[in-house]
Amino acid sequence: MSLFRAKEWWSASVGEADEVITAAVGNFDNEPEPALLKLATGSLSGKLRVYRPRQRGYSLEDLLLEAALELPVLQLAAGRLTADSSKLTLAVLHPRALSVYRLVGSGGGSDDGPSYHALECIFSHALERPSYNLLVGTASGSGDFACVQSMDGLLTLLEKERAQPPCQLSKFLLPGPLTYCANTDALLTFNSQLEVDCYRRAHFAPSPASTHPRLQVDWSVPVGEHVTALLVARLSRGMAASQVDIVVVAERLLLYIKENGSIRNQKRLDYSACCAAAHSVDGSSQQRLVVGGRTGAVMVYSDMELLWAARLPGPPATLGVHRFGQQPGLLLSLLYDGTTTLSYLGTTPPPPGAVGAAESKQLNYEAMDAEHRRLLGVIREASTTRPEPAGGISLRAEVPLRCDERGSGEGAEELPALTVRLMAAHSGVAPADDVSMVASCAPPLFLAADHIVLPPLIAGDPPAAVPLVFRARPDELPVDLSATVVVNYSAGGELRCASCELRLPLRLVADPVEPLKTSGFRLTIETNRPPLPLGALFEDMVVDAASAAAEGAALSIVYGCGLDATVLASKKERGRYRVCSSRFEGLWLLTDELVRRLRAHGEGEAGASDGGFAVWYEDSLPLREYFEAIDDHLASRRALVDAKAELEQRARQLRAVEKRLLVRLKDRVPAPIASLEALLEGSHHQLLELAHRAEEHQAQLRFHAARVSAGTRLLLLLLRLKFRLGDEEERLLEAHLSPLTSFSEEASDGWEERTAAALTHLLHHGLKKRGTGAEPSASPSQGAQAPLAMPADAAKVKKSITLVCDRLNKGSRPGKGGAQAAAPGSWEPPGKEAG
Repeated sequence: MSLFRAKEWWSASVGEADEVITAAVGNFDNEPEPALLKLATGSLSGKLRVYRPRQRGYSLEDLLLEAALELPVLQLAAGRLTADSSKLTLAVLHPRALSVYRLVGSGGGSDDGPSYHALECIFSHALERPSYNLLVGTASGSGDFACVQSMDGLLTLLEKERAQPPCQLSKFLLPGPLTYCANTDALLTFNSQLEVDCYRRAHFAPSPASTHPRLQVDWSVPVGEHVTALLVARLSRGMAASQVDIVVVAERLLLYIKENGSIRNQKRLDYSACCAAAHSVDGSSQQRLVVGGRTGAVMVYSDMELLWAARLPGPPATLGVHRFGQQPGLLLSLLYDGTTTLSYLGTTPPPPGAVGAAESKQLNYEAMDAEHRRLLGVIREASTTRPEPAGGISLRAEVPLRCDERGSGEGAEELPALTVRLMAAHSGVAPADDVSMVASCAPPLFLAADHIVLPPLIAGDPPAAVPLVFRARPDELPVDLSATVVVNYSAGGELRCASCELRLPLRLVADPVEPLKTSGFRLTIETNRPPLPLGALFEDMVVDAASAAAEGAALSIVYGCGLDATVLASKKERGRYRVCSSRFEGLWLLTDELVRRLRAHGEGEAGASDGGFAVWYEDSLPLREYFEAIDDHLASRRALVDAKAELEQRARQLRAVEKRLLVRLKDRVPAPIASLEALLEGSHHQLLELAHRAEEHQAQLRFHAARVSAGTRLLLLLLRLKFRLGDEEERLLEAHLSPLTSFSEEASDGWEERTAAALTHLLHHGLKKRGTGAEPSASPSQGAQAPLAMPADAAKVKKSITLVCDRLNKGSRPGKGGAQAAAPGSWEPPGKEAG
């Protein structure tokens, strides 16, 4: 917020990073005049240090004392808390005790003071409850006293080394800042209702009826924000000599309160405040306020007027203005990185001879040219393709066919689990260090631990066996049983990686049941071999030999989400298999598993009179059912967008009502609420209902996305079987008709528009009509493509899919050559249902 930076005068590291520290300033060794102030710092590690900054820059002589206390130091304070009130002491707050120390100096006799200092404990008082903060105040006529606030709102007063019975705060939930006003002899604190409460010290009287009497609030002032600092100072102009301000520094509010609880002045802050301190000005009874922000900025105010702004190296935890050595007005700041800094808000005067024109520096062109040649050599060496070093980590997965025994725990322990043993062996010369393994799988599959750190691997050692536990959620449709494992490591100073692809068994996501008679959706897969017994083909899906013999011609499974699927084997010589399911999306996984097992069995046969094993699909493509799934997916997307728009509108309405209430709450003369609380409650209920509705739409979108993904994978498989597509052709087709339908709330485009654009590109470039060898010329309108947006309907993507199937049927094949020689099939595009 300012171009000016606070100039460092003195600094010391008093704690480790992210360790809360506290500080106190005073003449702790009671050195006679002219005395120098000492700076005491404490940390949660129990380190207490006392410094005496005397001149610019830190020196070893500045550290007077370093003591290791046995307990963490929560807060430090300076005060005359002993029976001899003429001596200044140091109060140290521990979690369960308040100790008062005196700094004793001995030896020396020079002008620099004593040469040795020791810490002497005067008394220590055990606290009944865990403490939160400490206050040392000066009461008129009775001297200094200490007040400790506990974590549960219990106040304990100590005066003249004697403790009074504790008293309980009213309206307490969490502890807050604590300060003392001597004019009214009252304690002020901040409660969880975002109010500043005032408690008279005269009410701290023991009650025979209660062990911890509850204090009565003298007055309360609503703030409406969390308070970061409470101070008592003279900041307002035009006040009487006996009046003071109760300064409330909130996160974005500066509030001045009178002694009777009425608001004197307030100001909105355009930054987030974290601490504050008041300091006196020489020759004036009015004080100034220093406020620290969370961005590291420091603001200096006179009344409500901003006088100066500067920036510290980081956000301060504590601020103060004191005189150290012979330098008045130094800003004390304790940063969260463990650094204590004394700085000033001025500018450093230029050294002698620095004013004037700077001497021109002669450029060394020979050195510049040599540096340029050296950098070119480094770039050339880094960009040269190096051969892959021999050896490395090799991965091998041992996937069992059956799941583990189910546990008796709750949650994920009740789900079926499969433990895969991954063997990692190293064969390189240099050992493999920093080995980390990451595994991933598609929903509803998940891993108990997807990131594992391995010890260093050395060549020649036995392979490291890493167990990977896979589980499946029962509320989602499984569409992909593949998993990927990637191992990252460093060998010989080079970063390397190894990967492994594995396929999980069908038993993890489905259970075998008695054969079902399903009359819903079906398709037929044909082979050139006699039909195989399904009990032998699906050995892992049968329990015993009897069920395997019984299920030779039919096998039914039920997925975890409750969807069923059945495969039937033909009893004739021609190998035909029919896959049935009550839902269209239930056909995919069992069909894919059937084709994989048929191919594995056919490739394992030795010798064949007809030239080899083949599997194909001859029926019409199930485009109508596939297009219905696309329509439902697009409708779910639109419903979710509408629900989020309505939710955002209700959120804006709720924020507007809250702002109106806060404005009326902070007004000096509060106006009637005029039923705003009813409007606030109604808006809040509507917001909750819309949030639940949006969550339901998200669940529906995930369900329909799984349907579209399963339908897309099934369509790609049938296209390959029907039109005899090769591996490269199938890969290109899958790159344009992607089965990955996972949605992202931050993405501006969805599966329908991306797929339509990709298929349009495929039709124009990689899947042209037969006989059109030249690339189509781009029209002027195609030079600047419009951004993708959610379509009103799925007609475009359905038409593109239909055209792709038509081109494949007419002999075109995806690839760089466009149309390739292929015999036209017997497929005909559907009518109006295809869009």
